[in-house]
Amino acid sequence: MDTKDILNATQSTKRLIQDEYYYKYIFKKTERIVSVVFYILHSVQTNSKTTPHIEDVQHTARAVHDAILQSLETRSYAAEDIIRSVAHTLVSLESKLNVAQVAGVVSPDVVTVVHNEIDSVLRGLNKYLSSEAEPLTFDTPEQSSTGHTQQRTNTQQKRTVSEQTAASTGAAPQVDRRERIKTILEAKGEATIKDISEIVTDVSEKTIQRELNAMIEDSTVKRQGERRWSRYSLI
Repeated sequence: MDTKDILNATQSTKRLIQDEYYYKYIFKKTERIVSVVFYILHSVQTNSKTTPHIEDVQHTARAVHDAILQSLETRSYAAEDIIRSVAHTLVSLESKLNVAQVAGVVSPDVVTVVHNEIDSVLRGLNKYLSSEAEPLTFDTPEQSSTGHTQQRTNTQQKRTVSEQTAASTGAAPQVDRRERIKTILEAKGEATIKDISEIVTDVSEKTIQRELNAMIEDSTVKRQGERRWSRYSLI
C-alpha cells in the first residue's frame, strides 16, 4: 500500500466532525438555516390559522437539526445513508415552508432566502456521495426579466432523493401529505397536480395524484376536467 492509499484509508475512517469542510460548510450552515427558521417563526403572530403551520415547520426543522447532529459522529466511509437522511429532512423543510408561504404564514422573500441556503447545503453534500450515486445538485436561482429572484430547482431530483430516503425510514406519512395538499387547495381555491407539485417538492407528481384520488374517494376533494387539464378543489 503506497502513501496515497494509506492517506485515503485514514481519511475514510475519520468521523465527519473531524472533516473541516463538512463542519464549516455543511454542519454550521445547516445549523444557521434551522436558527433562521425558528427566528422567523417566532415573529409570526400565532392564531388558529398559523399555529398548525408553525408547529409543522418547527417539527421538521428539529428533524433537520437532529439529523445533522447525528451525522457528525458518522465515519466518512459509511456516511452516504446519513447524508441522504440529512438531504431528506432539508427537502422536507423546504416543502413545509412552501406550504406555509401559500397559507400566508411566511413571506415569499423569506422562503426564497432559506431555499437558496438549503440548495447550497445540498450541493455541498455531493462530496460525500459515492461516484455512482445520483447527485444532489440543483440549478442556481436566476434573475427573471422583472428583476425578481426565481427558484429554478430540479424538483424531480429532490423528490427522488426524498422518496428514496422516506421509503427506508417511513418518513413523509400520507396524513402529512394530505394536510399540505388541503392547505394548498384552501389557499388557491383550485389547482392542478403541477401546481401542487411546485409547492410540495418532496414527493412525485404520481404520488400527489394518488393522494388526490384517495381524497376524492373520501369526498374531501372534487375534480373538474380530464387528464392533464384536471383541476382539483375542496368540497
